[in-house]
Amino acid sequence: MHNIPAPLQIYAYWAIAILIGVLFFRKDVMTSNNDYSSKRIGLLVFSVVILGLNAYIYTNSTSDGGRTLEPSSALIFSIGNGIAETFMFYAVFRLGQMLVSKFTDNPWAGFIVGFFFFMAYSGLIHGLFWLAILPEHVVQTSPFKPFFFPIQLMIALSWALSFFWYRDIRTVFILHAIVDLTMIMNVKFSMFA
Repeated sequence: MHNIPAPLQIYAYWAIAILIGVLFFRKDVMTSNNDYSSKRIGLLVFSVVILGLNAYIYTNSTSDGGRTLEPSSALIFSIGNGIAETFMFYAVFRLGQMLVSKFTDNPWAGFIVGFFFFMAYSGLIHGLFWLAILPEHVVQTSPFKPFFFPIQLMIALSWALSFFWYRDIRTVFILHAIVDLTMIMNVKFSMFA
């Protein structure tokens, strides 16, 4: 894999993720849940506040290494990864839920195991894939670095609840794209190199 350029690895990952999304989440993407209760609005507000905190922490914990921002790379990456990786996160979340459903009908047991699968996948894909192909960008001495994981956990929790309660993938596409836009604006790598 080290001989394959990073952008090609990313595009291949996205192709697999989008195929999974089309196969398993087409109905969720094409239909809309019009329940805009105070609970759902509160969850959305929580999600946006957490994204703001994430942007601040990420911006103050990373370095672009002198690279310049390519607006086209930022656009492609934020939209492409926002959609593709959301599909992958929800695929492993649903896998966890389906495994639990063989033993209990308790929806919260399914949520807990699904969320564990979601977090495990997120950790693996970031540790084994993203950190291996992205340029060095983490500032190890940043005083904000210890806050990164708790913020990521809260982001994942809000996205898991959006799917669990409302099967809302489309909103999370947007939220995930914002997280990815924050990342590429700070790391500044090319989707064409």
